[in-house]
Amino acid sequence: MVRRFKHSLRFKLTMLLMVMMTLTVFGSIGITYLSIRSYYLEELKYRMTNMYQDINMVFSTNGLSNQEVIEHLSKLAAKGEINVLVLRDDGTVFSNINEKSKMWDSMQAIANLLKGKDEDNFGGWFSGESKGYYIFHQNFDEEMNSAFYDLVGVLDDGSLIALRSSATRFNESVSTTIRLYSYVGALAIIVGCLAMFFVSRSYVKPIYEMAFVAKKMSQLDFDVRVDTRSKDEIGELGKSINLMSRELEATISELKTANAELTKDIEEKTQIDEMRKEFLSHVSHELKTPIALIQGYAEGLKENISDDPESRDFYCEVIMDEADKMNTMVKKLLALNELEFGTNKVNFERFDIVELMKNINTSSDILLQQNKVYLHFPYEEPLYVWGDEFMIEEVYTNYLTNAIHYAPEEGNVFINLEEKENILRINVFNEGNPIPKEELDKIWIKFYKVDKARTREYGGSGIGLSIVAATMKLHGRDFGAYNKENGVVFYFELETAKCYNHDENG
Repeated sequence: MVRRFKHSLRFKLTMLLMVMMTLTVFGSIGITYLSIRSYYLEELKYRMTNMYQDINMVFSTNGLSNQEVIEHLSKLAAKGEINVLVLRDDGTVFSNINEKSKMWDSMQAIANLLKGKDEDNFGGWFSGESKGYYIFHQNFDEEMNSAFYDLVGVLDDGSLIALRSSATRFNESVSTTIRLYSYVGALAIIVGCLAMFFVSRSYVKPIYEMAFVAKKMSQLDFDVRVDTRSKDEIGELGKSINLMSRELEATISELKTANAELTKDIEEKTQIDEMRKEFLSHVSHELKTPIALIQGYAEGLKENISDDPESRDFYCEVIMDEADKMNTMVKKLLALNELEFGTNKVNFERFDIVELMKNINTSSDILLQQNKVYLHFPYEEPLYVWGDEFMIEEVYTNYLTNAIHYAPEEGNVFINLEEKENILRINVFNEGNPIPKEELDKIWIKFYKVDKARTREYGGSGIGLSIVAATMKLHGRDFGAYNKENGVVFYFELETAKCYNHDENG
């Protein structure tokens, strides 16, 4: 967590501001330290010069008593916090200093040094058009063991003047200013960094949101959006990310749709290829036996193996029977092919399922008699359902034919109708041996035969139940088979017609 924060933009902005403020503040302190002494010294010189001029005007004014001069002098000295001493030619001294102090003696000694000196040999600088002149310099008083800044000179009336300001106080003022500036600078750095740390959150937060949205986009999640309200560069970036998210979502959606269609086409092509291979394999296998029989019996007829008319009739019947089986199988294969490839559309219509089954039962009387099987169909009242009547006829015919062929001699086939809500289940039960449990799911596969010898015996091709499966899938209804104690039940379901108001075309 700490490591991640150290690399965050918020931390970097705060550190950058701190470095910049530190360099700025301490650079300013350094410049101030180098220049403030000269500035203060010029300021002090300016004040002492102004005071000199003010005092010169006071002493140049005629008619003022000594008391008035002292009052003016005290006001000027208090204003500038500067020690003043004026020595007239008659020996009168005007000052704001205690006469018993060392400062009195020191300043009077400085003023006495000016006696007998004029502007040319004074070495000072001329004050202007007036007659007075003065000099400003730093002086160290050994008696007082202190340094001072002194302005000493001569007034226009010839009086000697000495102005003094403490150099120690001057240096303390400079140090105090630098120290105060340092404290204020340090406080400004701390406050600025804290302010940047908290204020930067409002700038960094949108960037965090953009990073989160970008991460979600990399995971193909385009539901999240950047909440952009500002109109600055960050706001424009957020709008661009939202636009990119919408464009990517649309593009990826189109790619997925195209990919799904391509995958579907490839799967369909693969499935078609497999079905073709399987179809050719099964057809060649199923046609091999009848073709061999036809070829063998035809060769026998050609070579007159038997002159007996009955034998020739038998040969011809075998050839005709095998040809009929091949014809039936080819027709069923074509029908199954149409169902599986979807070329055969379901034509839903309302019809009487009982009437349909009764007609098929009647057509199967000869087959029932040949196999000595008894059919039980106890229904007479009409029962209407929805479906493709031609296809459902094929389904029921396949179920009934299989039941008759697999029922034992003198066995029974029972037809049972179960109606539940809007669904009708048709059950076809035949007595006989059950289908092995592991083969119940395989009987719907093309050409699959549980009892191959018996299937061959009655001419079955293993396609009928595949047609049933394909037909019921097109109808979207359930179908199947299960064993009972003494036989097998095959069933399929249809939608009853009484619950809907469809027209005759479905």
